[in-house]
Amino acid sequence: GGTRLANEIINFIQSDTLKRRGSGNNDDDGAIINVTFSLVGNSLGGLYSRFALSKIPYEIPLSNYDNSEDEHNSPKRKIRLFPNIFCTTATPHLGVSQHTYLPIPRLAETIIGTGMGATGRDLFRLNSDAMNDGAAAKVNAAAAKTVKRLSSFRMLQGSNANIDVEAEDESDCVVRNMCLDDEFLVPLRNFRQRIAYANAYGTDFQVPCQTAAFLNDNSGVGHFLIGARCLNTDGEFDENVEEGAERKRSSDEQGDAGEEGAVPPFVVAVLRTDKQSQTQSPRNSSGQNDASDDLLQMSQSLDALGWTKVFVDMRDSIPVPGLRKPAWMCPNSLDDLIKQREGVSDDSEGEGSNTGRILTSQDLSRSTAAGDSINIPLGHTVMVANSKSEAYKQMNFQGRPVMDKLAHDIVMSLEK
Repeated sequence: GGTRLANEIINFIQSDTLKRRGSGNNDDDGAIINVTFSLVGNSLGGLYSRFALSKIPYEIPLSNYDNSEDEHNSPKRKIRLFPNIFCTTATPHLGVSQHTYLPIPRLAETIIGTGMGATGRDLFRLNSDAMNDGAAAKVNAAAAKTVKRLSSFRMLQGSNANIDVEAEDESDCVVRNMCLDDEFLVPLRNFRQRIAYANAYGTDFQVPCQTAAFLNDNSGVGHFLIGARCLNTDGEFDENVEEGAERKRSSDEQGDAGEEGAVPPFVVAVLRTDKQSQTQSPRNSSGQNDASDDLLQMSQSLDALGWTKVFVDMRDSIPVPGLRKPAWMCPNSLDDLIKQREGVSDDSEGEGSNTGRILTSQDLSRSTAAGDSINIPLGHTVMVANSKSEAYKQMNFQGRPVMDKLAHDIVMSLEK
């Protein structure tokens, strides 16, 4: 699927570039045409997009046809690609092993994953145990394969830009590799901005918050607070008033700025991780078959790329009302945690310090896992306003403001 997507992206860029050149502006007679591209992937589409990036070269021929009548569209001319924004919504970046809506034993994961076929085996990381055996040999083999693929795909020569589908090594754990191998991390790192949307408070059955935002209970990676709904002042954000939209347009783009900004009421918080100076691909050097250690390394490796994470609360948008939990069952939510760190409570006000604006991956993992109500977990389709049928359209229409915000933020960033 990822290779097929890579070919579709390449073919679209070629056809769109040719169309734009044929529509008027054909003044560029240089051998290189610069093109920026961005990707938005929902659910498994985010994983397919990350895999496809490892197959997309930095330069592709303008045309796949050797006998082009127009010398300006000759395959000798190249398109140079510049990655811009990469965004995912409710994508299982860490797979779903140990990240199911209700905890299930590994045996049950194995049965379910096997029944789902190749996709299920990948999502439940059923090949991860095999990969841990003979770890050193497999690391060396993976490194050699990475060098081979990078040299093959960075620049396609000749007239055909289509990428051949490689036979998959069934011993590979694809989800793990995409989090730890430079073959997948380097192309993702080259994007100017990376954004991940995740459903908070247990509203997503298919992709819980931990895997959508690649959080880990044992990770101390710092996340810097950009904005939170509990910190909005009265009237600071009104999504129904154009004036509020204008203020949002004039504010600094969230992924690049560290300043706090007003967020809509359905956004619990927006945070970012710092981009490290070098791509980090930590490996388990102990040789132990420890799936939890794998997940920690995968989480930290992705965080090191630098992300903007948007935690969305869809409880009020799910068409079936939830049941309020008794006070003793209510966990410390992300809203509560932010107010505590900022020195703000329901009864008192104060000024928070800079350290209060840093939450660890562990903090976020624990505070977004559940909310103060029990809801039918339909957030996976509601958040993206899935409208594939009339029934879905009616059920998920309240997710449109989330997608409007995402589209608005992406357009504002592209205009910079």
